[in-house]
Amino acid sequence: MAGGHVDIGRGCHVWLPASGGWGHSNSGLVEGVGESLLVDTLFDVVSTMRMLAAMRDVVARAPIERVVNTHGNGDHWFGNQVLSDREIIAAVPTATEMRAVGPAEVRALLARRGQAGAFARRAFRGFDLSDVEPAYPTTLFEAELDLVVGGLDVRLVDVGPAHTAGDTIVHVPSAGVVYAGDVVFAGVTPIVWAGPIDNWLRACDLICELGVSTVVPGHGPVTTVRAVRAQASYLRFVQEEATARHEKGMTFDEAARDIDLREHGELPERERLVVNVHAVYRELDPDIPALEGPSAFACMGQFMEELV
Repeated sequence: MAGGHVDIGRGCHVWLPASGGWGHSNSGLVEGVGESLLVDTLFDVVSTMRMLAAMRDVVARAPIERVVNTHGNGDHWFGNQVLSDREIIAAVPTATEMRAVGPAEVRALLARRGQAGAFARRAFRGFDLSDVEPAYPTTLFEAELDLVVGGLDVRLVDVGPAHTAGDTIVHVPSAGVVYAGDVVFAGVTPIVWAGPIDNWLRACDLICELGVSTVVPGHGPVTTVRAVRAQASYLRFVQEEATARHEKGMTFDEAARDIDLREHGELPERERLVVNVHAVYRELDPDIPALEGPSAFACMGQFMEELV
């Protein structure tokens, strides 16, 4: 997809990375009269500065007064330090995750020996986290928060837990736009860090019911609710296939290797299937241990090796 600043109309803007893959996320800007709201920073300082430079003409006439972080994955907030003097907004569960897994924890993952570190370094190559310092939210909200950005009504809704423990969508009703964060992966394999999947499916339904014409995903091109429905189809498929194999007594990794993704097999980042199957297994049996970050990356690394 073409990267850079895209004006999607009615005061809404998007910054898209030049390429996809792990860590390459989107950012949004809601431009009102004399001020704007930034939706997510990026994975490192350099990427965030590049994004802001691409939108400098907009920011010059409507300075960024507030930032909202849609969820706690680093590729959506590690660049906060560039705007640490602004109001930073997040849902309570998102802020909790940001403090639990920050730059130090990701740097530790990248430094690990073995499969986990090797896969993480391959996934996040091209990013420099060495100078990232956490800049945490200064304003927290629960469930919903209504804002006015230079005359534009903007609604924040925490639809999580889904992708993560807290997932905020940013709805601009007058523009018919929703910035969906990682509630939507467009043309990319989603990953279920938290779940439950049923709640993520409800979040997809909510987005489809907003009546918007434009959906800005956390990853992938600017799209419509058609992409939301396609992602929901993938999630339902994994849920059904994993449940059937759990009932047969397969382990989660055996199940992931046994599932034929069929029409979903062309999605990039197929290795995320193993984490998604584990999420279904934990819903079915809460006694199954959580798949913590290093273990998840090790499982995906091994799965990816077998795909090659």
